[in-house]
Amino acid sequence: MKFNPSVDGLALCFDNRRLGETMGFWSTLFGKANDAPASSTPPVRRLGPRWGEIEVQGESFRRDAVRRLFDELGLSEGGVTQQTAHLVPEPSNQYDSNAVRVLIGRWHIGYVPKEISAEVASALGAGEGVAPVRVWADPKDGAWRARATLFPAVVEPDRDFAEERRALVHVPDEPETIPPEMLTITEPTDLRSLDSTRMRIKGIGNYVGWNERRAVGGKEYVLVREPDNPHDSCAVLVLSNERKVGYVSASRAKILAPLFDTLGSGGYVVGGTGPTDESVQLWVDIPKADVLRAFVKSHGF
Repeated sequence: MKFNPSVDGLALCFDNRRLGETMGFWSTLFGKANDAPASSTPPVRRLGPRWGEIEVQGESFRRDAVRRLFDELGLSEGGVTQQTAHLVPEPSNQYDSNAVRVLIGRWHIGYVPKEISAEVASALGAGEGVAPVRVWADPKDGAWRARATLFPAVVEPDRDFAEERRALVHVPDEPETIPPEMLTITEPTDLRSLDSTRMRIKGIGNYVGWNERRAVGGKEYVLVREPDNPHDSCAVLVLSNERKVGYVSASRAKILAPLFDTLGSGGYVVGGTGPTDESVQLWVDIPKADVLRAFVKSHGF
């Protein structure tokens, strides 16, 4: 298969000030071009919930890893996220020869509890494992606190604590109405079936007056790449009924942009929600990076 830089490791747009961090993230997420053949890597097993819910231990010693993970997810002020954890045996651990590390992406966030680590390590054998994990984290008072649960019995919606705190009923310094900017997208690609994270649409106050949001917001939005944006070449704008309502956050746009550019569609249909009785904010469902990458690969890229 021909190497495609936008899918297999090189972001097409980036902030030079964070180039090293960005490239490290994409290399971890998609792999490097000179990675060893798959046949030389240990087998990866998808574990089932035979142990029930497992509360990960040691998160308090790995607060920096938790912070960096949530920064990459665009949740810099904490939240709740459903992810896939990698379980990696650590036989050299001086405290437990059956120790099993819990990683999300490249971040080591804790360990399987010692009382069941031998069973989990035995199930992994000479390889590694993957399992669903729910992570709650909050940097309250400047110290990141986290709780990670493997095989969660209840799958909660992803939450962004910053978005929730900013979800005000009324923002008095915004105009009631704003002249609409319209854009028609023909035959957009439907991504509503993909796992996603619900996030607040950024910059909405520049495009939709607070008194218009109930009419403009809905359960369906279209994401559109805007590579010529003078402020951010990775920009992804959001449309509702062909009206521009704002943008995806810059941190999430850096992840989406190269994948969207590879797919080459004029737009991407996603879910979301409009205003409620408690908030006039608009929310959009952003596909998770690993799921979107698999979608791109399944289309032959």
